Amino acid sequence: MFEGIRIYQLVDSRSYGGIESHILNLSKWLKRNNLNSEVVFLRDYGAHPLKQELDRASLRYRSLNNSFQLVSLLKESPSLLCTHGYKAGIIGRLAALSCKRPVISTFHSGDPGKGRVKLYSLIDRYSAFLCDALISVSHQIAEEIPESTTIANFVPQLPMLPERGKAIAFVGRLSEEKDPISFAKTTQTIDAPCHVYGDGPLYNTLQDQYPHLTLFGHVEMRDYWKDIGLLCITSRFEGLPLVALEAMIRGIPVLSFAIGGLPDLIKDSENGWIIQNRDEDLFNKAICHWLALPATAKASLSISAHHHAQKHYSDESVCPQILSIYENALAARCPQNSLAKR
Repeated sequence: MFEGIRIYQLVDSRSYGGIESHILNLSKWLKRNNLNSEVVFLRDYGAHPLKQELDRASLRYRSLNNSFQLVSLLKESPSLLCTHGYKAGIIGRLAALSCKRPVISTFHSGDPGKGRVKLYSLIDRYSAFLCDALISVSHQIAEEIPESTTIANFVPQLPMLPERGKAIAFVGRLSEEKDPISFAKTTQTIDAPCHVYGDGPLYNTLQDQYPHLTLFGHVEMRDYWKDIGLLCITSRFEGLPLVALEAMIRGIPVLSFAIGGLPDLIKDSENGWIIQNRDEDLFNKAICHWLALPATAKASLSISAHHHAQKHYSDESVCPQILSIYENALAARCPQNSLAKR
């Protein structure tokens, strides 16, 4: 373990998404491996789904009232700061710089954003040189962050579902960058249950204009994966979405447009399908193809999806790579600290 080192995962978050799932899964793995880890919320926005999950897993966290508290926290003891998201990245680097603590930033999204978010994203990327190390969750993001190391997203190891449902599903935030409208359009002629799990600004549009969809709102997906047979991803921007890994580790194949790290994850026609050029007609045909497959072919797809995710994208295969980045950053900044080899 890292003798006497506290590892802080810093995030500025109002809701639950891919970054928060990443932090939760990483924190669980660090705890299992006896590392001193804590999640730090840059601001306290009150009740939060991630806090509930951290409580459920008996993981430590705290919320700050201002950036000065972060500096004080880092000064308390030898520490490593790991940031997630643009605001945590910008403020975390400045805080770490002021008290000479190593800092590592993970870049999760390929979405450049709009307006104020676009400005923050630019500042985040151009201040990345202040970090001791950088991690990108996909090769596409790494192209924008040249000094970063690509380490894929990951999920905990899970058994394959004994049986899968028949629903064709969209799981994610109902917002423009995730493009659930494209999912709605491509499934209008499909003779099968079409489920939408998630909430966001496009919820009412989907409800009013696409009556063939069943909308569940924001739910605990652990209770609903068993109902899904095929997961569809129609996003305009992605890194490597955890929802795809969460589906595949359970044996649910994924159909997606060719975005972010998904073409690396999905082996076309082996464990899912990749559609080039956002071609909605081909997307619709791929859904129809899956529906027409015999049970044995569907079972083979499910087994392949599960095995691929388990081998290459589980916490036990990915987290040691992250830990190696941590160790190298600490050794370079604090050579006097002897880190016990694990």
